[in-house]
Amino acid sequence: MRDAFGEIIAAQSLEVPPVLLRFHAEPPEHSRGSVSVTGGTRWARLLAALAGFPPPMAETRFRLDVAPQGSGHVWQRSFGKYLTRSHLRFDPRKGRAVERFGPIELELSARAQQGALLVSVEKARLFGLPLPRLLCPQSASAEYETPEGHLGFDISASLPRIGLLVRYQGYIVLPNLDLRR
Repeated sequence: MRDAFGEIIAAQSLEVPPVLLRFHAEPPEHSRGSVSVTGGTRWARLLAALAGFPPPMAETRFRLDVAPQGSGHVWQRSFGKYLTRSHLRFDPRKGRAVERFGPIELELSARAQQGALLVSVEKARLFGLPLPRLLCPQSASAEYETPEGHLGFDISASLPRIGLLVRYQGYIVLPNLDLRR
C-alpha cells in the first residue's frame, strides 16, 4: 500500500530516484539507519518536545517503523531512546499529505527537484483549529538517494520569530529493496 507521499508521486508523476519511488510505493515495516538532531533556542526545543521530537543529539541509531492504519500509516521514529509517532495519510481532494503529531495536524505538499523529494508545510491545525500563517511551521525537508543507495533525509521545522524548532538528518537502509520490480 502506497503511503501519502507515494500517492503524491504517482498523482503528479514526479521523477524521483528509484529508492524513493520503491520506499513510498511499499514502505517497509522496519528500517534502520543513523541520525543526528539539532535544535534551536530553549523555547524552540520545548515546543519541539511538546510535538514529540527529541532533544539535540550527535549521531545516533535511528529506526523507522511504518504500519498501515485506516486510510494511512503510523510512522514511529526512534532516535536512540526517544520516540516520535505520527499518522500520515493522503487527502485526494487537496492532493496533499496530512500528518498528525498528537494535537498538531500539518498539510504537506511535495515536489521533485534535482533528484530529491522536497516537502513543504502548507497549512497547520492545533486541536482541529486552523493556525494563522504566523504560527504555521515552516519546513525545509528533503528525501534523496545517498551515494551508498540508502534513503537519505534532511527534515526541519521552524516557526516565524522563534526560528529552528528541530532538524534531523540521516539515512535509513531499506531492507530487501529490489529496485528491479
